[in-house]
Order: sequence, then C-alpha cells, then structure tokens
Amino acid sequence: MGKIVAAALVSHVPPLALPTNRRISPDGEDTDLVKGFERIRTRLDEVKPDVFVIVDSHWFTTSEHVVAGAARHRGTLTAEELPSLINGMAYDYPGAVALGAACEQAGARRGNFHSISDRPQIVNVTDVHLPHHYSTINVVAHLRHDNEKILAASVCQTAKPDNFMEFGATIREAIDQVDCRVAIFGSGAMSHRFHPFDKIVSAISLSYQPHGISSTDAYEYDMRVLELWKEGRHADVLERYPDYMRFFPEAWFGHYLIMLGALGGAKFKGAGHPMSRYENHVGTGNIHVWFDVAGVQ
Repeated sequence: MGKIVAAALVSHVPPLALPTNRRISPDGEDTDLVKGFERIRTRLDEVKPDVFVIVDSHWFTTSEHVVAGAARHRGTLTAEELPSLINGMAYDYPGAVALGAACEQAGARRGNFHSISDRPQIVNVTDVHLPHHYSTINVVAHLRHDNEKILAASVCQTAKPDNFMEFGATIREAIDQVDCRVAIFGSGAMSHRFHPFDKIVSAISLSYQPHGISSTDAYEYDMRVLELWKEGRHADVLERYPDYMRFFPEAWFGHYLIMLGALGGAKFKGAGHPMSRYENHVGTGNIHVWFDVAGVQ
C-alpha cells in the first residue's frame, strides 16, 4: 500500500536553529544548508509525501530500535548539548500513528526478538513525554511545509551494521502495510570528529569552509563516500564501512545505514545528488544529499 517517494541524508547542525544574523561565520558566510533544505523542499513538492521518517542520529537507544509513534509530538527543547545556543525551542507536529504501530508489528513478523523472554528488538513508543532532539526538530522546521506526519526513529548504540540494515528493512515492510507516501531522512553528519575544547570556538572551527574539517584524511574520505553515492555505489560504501569508521561517521553511520536498509540495502543503486555545499561545522563534515528512489516500491 505505502511507498517511499523520497530519501535524503540531511544535516541538522545547531546553527540551523538560529536566525540568520547568528549563523554568520567569522569569515562572513552563512551556511548553505538552509538553502539546501529549500532545494530539497522543492523536490518534495513534486513527490508529495505525507509522512517524514527521520532517523535521528542524536536519539541513542541501548537494547532496542525505537520509533516514536505518538499521535502528537509537542514540547519545548533546551538542548542539553548546547543550551546556550538552542533553548526554549517549541515544537508541535502530528505523529504517524499507523506507521509507528506497523513498525513494531513488522519487527515481530520478521522475528526480531532478543533471546531472553522474547523481548522485542523493535519497539513503538507512544508516550507523549518522549522528547524530540534538535536533530529531528531542525529537519522538521526547515522541511515540513504542509501536513506531513512525523515518525522519528532511534539509532541503537549497541547495534552493528546488519542490525541497522534490518531495522531499515523492517521500516520498509511497515511502509508496505500502511497507506502512506514516505520521505525518509537520515539526519546526521558524515565524518564527525570535533575540534578540541581549546579550539572549538575559533575562526577555523566556526568557518563553514572544508579547511575547518578535523583532519585532511577525514575530509578526503568524506569526498570518496560522496563520489560513491553520486554513482549509486552503496554496496561499495558498505564494503568500506570498517575503514570509514576511522573517521567517526556520526552515530556509527546508523542514520545512513537504517535509511539504506529501507531502500533495499546493498542492492540499492540510487544515485546521490548534493543539495548543498559540503561544509565544516566545528570539525565535522556536513551536507544534504538527495537519493534517487525510482524503482523502490
């Protein structure tokens, strides 16, 4: 019944929560990620999704994959990571109730249980007190223009690549069972090594230019991954995953791997199209990349 109509890896960096005058770097530039979101929104308008699935690289769980399937997500965020930058940020948007429930049901059908007491590995949480992180809220704030419902998905910190891919495949199976048009987003960075404390607030760290990336090697590996994406060579990205981990892709690259699992895993060949510049943010590599999903049913 359902269909994935769009997919993208997107950045969620803290400056996206700030007004323009507070986003300007020491070298006088604004981030291109804001305009990049506008470019993505133009493409979304063409395919008309009614649900955003956002794989949130800041939402760490420990013993289970979780989707937030409440009917409404409402609250005020002060980010524990950066309370001086992100504080008092109100959010209020509808949840994807049917899809959240379908994810847990699909997990059960696929046999995703721990060995003790048949504890489920994929869980739908409808508790209205479950908070959202800015890695979801920033994406929603810049991309949700219509009535899209939101389903956030966690990144389990004990999971391995095959676990992430299975979670994505489970989300895909759930989409097949629900009448919905889904845009799935992996919300997170590429290489993700911050500058040390004594340098993190400095001209080079706060520059959006690539020379601010934490190391030349990290920048070069990000470029290799981007080239593979452009050619639709996701199987090669998976093959290089152990080597890429030397440069600490955010959240073990779970946001990408879960999204990829939903798109067909190593068999997916959708080309990636940069929707923004590749930018530095305090040492980390960030970009928006839109993936072709034609043929993904």
